[in-house]
Amino acid sequence: MHWRNAVRGTASLAGLIFTLSCANRQAQTSSPADFRFSVNPISLAVAVGATSPPSLFSVTPSNGFSASVVVDVTGLPDGVTSAPAFPLTLKAGHAQNVSFSVPPTFETGLIPLRFSATGGGVSKSGSMNIDVTPQPITQSYQQGTMLFLQSNTGADIVRVGLDTASGASITEFSLNGVNYVNTNDPGREVQAGLWDGDNADQSKPGFWGTVQAGDHNFNGSPVLTQTLDTALIYTKTQPLHWIPEYFGGGSGDPRPSDIFIEQWLTLVAGHGRAFKVHYRITHFGTDTHTNAGQECPAVYVNRGFDTFQYYSGSDPWTYDSIANYVMPDLPNLSPLLYTPEHWGAYVDSNNSGITVYTPGSYPYTVGFNNPGPPPDGTNDFSPSTTFTWYPGAVLEFDFYMIAGQAVDARPIVYELQKEQTSTPFAPWGVLEAPLSGDTVRGTGALIGGWAFALRPVKSVEILVDGSSAGLASYGLSRPDVASAFPEQSNNTGFQFSFDTTKFANGTHSVNARITDSAGNIAILPTAQITIANP
Repeated sequence: MHWRNAVRGTASLAGLIFTLSCANRQAQTSSPADFRFSVNPISLAVAVGATSPPSLFSVTPSNGFSASVVVDVTGLPDGVTSAPAFPLTLKAGHAQNVSFSVPPTFETGLIPLRFSATGGGVSKSGSMNIDVTPQPITQSYQQGTMLFLQSNTGADIVRVGLDTASGASITEFSLNGVNYVNTNDPGREVQAGLWDGDNADQSKPGFWGTVQAGDHNFNGSPVLTQTLDTALIYTKTQPLHWIPEYFGGGSGDPRPSDIFIEQWLTLVAGHGRAFKVHYRITHFGTDTHTNAGQECPAVYVNRGFDTFQYYSGSDPWTYDSIANYVMPDLPNLSPLLYTPEHWGAYVDSNNSGITVYTPGSYPYTVGFNNPGPPPDGTNDFSPSTTFTWYPGAVLEFDFYMIAGQAVDARPIVYELQKEQTSTPFAPWGVLEAPLSGDTVRGTGALIGGWAFALRPVKSVEILVDGSSAGLASYGLSRPDVASAFPEQSNNTGFQFSFDTTKFANGTHSVNARITDSAGNIAILPTAQITIANP
């Protein structure tokens, strides 16, 4: 009797579970098709007579929604136009960039816009404010050793200062009198720092490093030429070796490097808080400084701007959420931060500060904090920009500085991103075998490593004592490299069978020369080996 009741009770419970499961399935399958409509960002600034950065209108479907959605706008004043024009049609799961143009005669102020999105029997709404600002007024002037380019919009004064006593490095980037840039020593500021992969240790004689501002003895790099125009500052500098003692100099006896740095500073059209810095760096020496990460630029900011903001996700250029990160204190460096939108910002507790965008760089950034007291304390970051200084090498690139909140700077970055079509930076890689100090012999010694580039790798050539020994096989599986560097392929390995019998016994240098499809060249750091055949 008890057994039968137990069976009967179990059967009843199973039936109840089955009934609830069916009901849940029915509820899930009967949920109506729907979509989410979003407009990002919800606030844009545009100067009179200019076109706004892009806003992103997107339709995200759910529950099988597949209809097209028609988006229309209300509140768009006469004379203000959009591209594309409203109404516009979006397919489910798609997005559309929309920019707004304001005529030169339009009055400044806020334009509140409302949007309706209708499709498949479903309607949604969204909104955005457009802040119409005056066209910025620019002026350049000199005060002592300082060259200034200033933007005035009435509400804001933004100023960039170049110090001709320090190689025309950027020692001021300020918004309404608040300077972001740390200038405690010539190794800081916002500037170019150039390095050699074969001489990475500053403590060892032979170290080659050149810093735009000057050397570690506080000797300033000389400015050879300067030009001030209403909206442009141009300078040409011959930077000093960072450690002159390794080149026969010392304190009060600086040593110029084999580099020229030309710099053009301008305002970004229509944006009173955004400035463009164009560099052309020429190596006129006859030697080669092998591939290394260059500080192009190095960005040092004052303490108080301690939070690093950047985009770290897998959907760049969609206005997805911004990450907040606190850099580690020295002597530690940050891990390689994934920055696929190629910008980073140091901000204060009000999320205001300096944003730096370096188009064409690798999507990785490193940095640190120095928590010392002012002015010693500083925060630093640099985008990943690799280059080889072979004879006659020229590196020409842009970066942008934007003052204020990163969320307001980001739309300007999105606008600038559309102009980027190429990269000047070299491939990136490591020669893993042989290593310096190794002894090799025989006809099948292995030369190998990995490399990738911002454009497809075209060739990997092995150099022995500076001359070609042949082409390596490229495209070998290296999932470890892809794991360490997001966006990179699994197939970045290279390998070469080295016949050492073609060379005399003794010491030889081995390099790998990587060339990408755009003609950018990286000569990887040298392995000094010994060939010892019987």
